[in-house]
Amino acid sequence: MADLGAARPRPLDGRTVLVPRRAPRGTADALRAAGADVVAAAFTTIVDLPREPLEAALEEPWDWVVVSSAHTVDALAACPTLAGTRVAAVGPATADALRAAGIEPDLVADPGGGAALVEAFPDGPGRVLLPGAQEPSAEPAAGLAAKGWTVRPVGVYATVAEPLPDDVVRGWRDGRFSALVVTAGSVARAAVDACGLPGPGVVALGASAAAAATACGMDVRAVAARPEASALVEAVLAALGGPS
Repeated sequence: MADLGAARPRPLDGRTVLVPRRAPRGTADALRAAGADVVAAAFTTIVDLPREPLEAALEEPWDWVVVSSAHTVDALAACPTLAGTRVAAVGPATADALRAAGIEPDLVADPGGGAALVEAFPDGPGRVLLPGAQEPSAEPAAGLAAKGWTVRPVGVYATVAEPLPDDVVRGWRDGRFSALVVTAGSVARAAVDACGLPGPGVVALGASAAAAATACGMDVRAVAARPEASALVEAVLAALGGPS
């Protein structure tokens, strides 16, 4: 007997989606479950920076340390204690990484992202240490400053572009990809630098990634509301619609 369910079209059948390898857990599998052909590429890699600036900063008094990515947790765990300082996590995944390192966050943005953290954060005044990327996104620093906090970013890692495989560059220029998932501004910049414009329509992970992609000249067609695989799939569906 034929399996009639196996022949049923899925919403992303016939679509090819280009996804950064460092996307929220489960993103590629969820897109494939919806029918998409997924091509994953390492647009960027993370390089650790010397920890002395963070160690020196942590010797000063802070009202809050805001942790903007799970990668920052490694640097914090290797530095002196955070005793007496409240810790905020940009989202549930970062909060889980903090707990695994023995640091219990006092505030977790839900849904995650810089804008959600700003919304959940109390009003200032006070001092906030923001360890993270050497070239951080505008949020949450701008939003926290607007709420009366004095914010000091400290770079603990740098994001650098990775060479893209030739087949990805050719596929981009040949129009193979129906959509590109942009998880951060560094992904948008790396993609345009390697492949040029125009490119596929962009599905961005949050407002900061969307703004960065737009600044690069990309066509942002949808923005995921939450930093989760399910939200990215919803945004891809919104951008691409039904089967081709």
